[in-house]
Amino acid sequence: MRSLCLILLAWGAIASEAFAEPPAVPPPVELLLEGRAIESPALKYRLYPAENERHDGNAAPILLRLPWDQLHWMNKIVPTLPEWEQRPLTAPEWATFEKDYIFPDRFYLEIKRAAYRREAQWEYPIHETSFPHLILLNDVQGLRSFLNYGLSARVRYHLSRGEFDLAREGILVGISNAKHVAQTPFYITQQVAVSFQLSMLKLTREMITQPNSPNMYWAISNLPESLIEFDQATRLQMFEIAFPAVRDLDRPRTPEEWKEMAHQLVSFLIEFEYLKSADKSVDETLKRSYFTVYAKTARADLTARQGIPAEKVAAMSDEEAGLRWYTQLHLNLDQKTSAICTLRPREARHAYRRLLAEAQAMQDATGIRFWPHISPVEAYVSAWSLKRRVASLRVVEAVRHYMGTHDGKLPASLDDIQDLTIPVDPLTDQPFLWQFEGETATLKSPPIPEEFAATSAATTIGIDYRIRVRSKAP
Repeated sequence: MRSLCLILLAWGAIASEAFAEPPAVPPPVELLLEGRAIESPALKYRLYPAENERHDGNAAPILLRLPWDQLHWMNKIVPTLPEWEQRPLTAPEWATFEKDYIFPDRFYLEIKRAAYRREAQWEYPIHETSFPHLILLNDVQGLRSFLNYGLSARVRYHLSRGEFDLAREGILVGISNAKHVAQTPFYITQQVAVSFQLSMLKLTREMITQPNSPNMYWAISNLPESLIEFDQATRLQMFEIAFPAVRDLDRPRTPEEWKEMAHQLVSFLIEFEYLKSADKSVDETLKRSYFTVYAKTARADLTARQGIPAEKVAAMSDEEAGLRWYTQLHLNLDQKTSAICTLRPREARHAYRRLLAEAQAMQDATGIRFWPHISPVEAYVSAWSLKRRVASLRVVEAVRHYMGTHDGKLPASLDDIQDLTIPVDPLTDQPFLWQFEGETATLKSPPIPEEFAATSAATTIGIDYRIRVRSKAP
């Protein structure tokens, strides 16, 4: 299935909560909080395995075997799990089902075993095939079934019973395994890992709003700097792997060989939607001559920008000139994208503005889209969304600590919290917005920079919490 293929440069979409189309103005998330001071020792609770608790070994085989270990559960129960994710914790159905039905103990213990492994080697044959863009990622969709829906249902089962330590352990298992999923150089699996991690952070938020929940400030603060491996994905130059001829363009070729190369590249671009769908009907003759249309522009650019001597350019066939010109444009943008993805948002936002302008100029000049699916800006913003969610939960727990040491009262300002560090929003480097009035407070993220605001991911990561004090039972 195409949705399970690694698309060139891997900006392709996969169905996930992280990239679902959000409402235009999402309603605020209602949080009922009660005061809870931080307990001692600081890391009494953890949401990620301590280094001395982890074991040598590969988590991937453990996770890949699981669907075959519980075929009945995978076929019969998994399709019903999304409804448990939405069911209120006070619903009577939680009392009528055993956790082994929702998520079998044997299944959970294997997932827990994988969570405490130090590494995950997925062994995708990236450099062992001429068609890395066709590597199937069926396993990713299978992992979604039990690392997202299944584990979420089990955690909420424990929350419905006030079993916070078991719920916290389930979240830890989910966060650690989601990081294992991200141990590949594919953007598409980074996106899936983002989806898993957002689910685990949502469960963390649900847990800390329950009566008598422990304070998780230091557990959240102690999470890894990055919950995915976005930097690893930026280092894989998929265009060069998928079209290796770009690495030896100076090798002598006949005009017919240049025509065949151009035909192969155009067919490739059409297949993976870099050329618009209307171009799929183009006949073989036009496919073979596609780059000759740009030969005049290409020749001038090869001399002016790429420094190839004019006499050498003049001796090139139209196909050679057009193909050399396009591949260098593509490689330059590809490598620039990879470099920008490693920058922090304050620097990346301006670099992305220029990058998108260059990509648009290339599309206008060639009719070829550089990012046929998700743009690098959207993938980048989605990756940083995890850091923003983590930071916002730290703020909420700092507020609960203040309430626990101030007779259950909400702080009038975040500056009132003197004994804990209040993080800023990682996406903007600006403080979170706190407003207190009467018995209600709001916590919001700062406005997103305009360079990022146009992405659909931008609205999914906005923080808008309406906070009220939970009434104590008489």
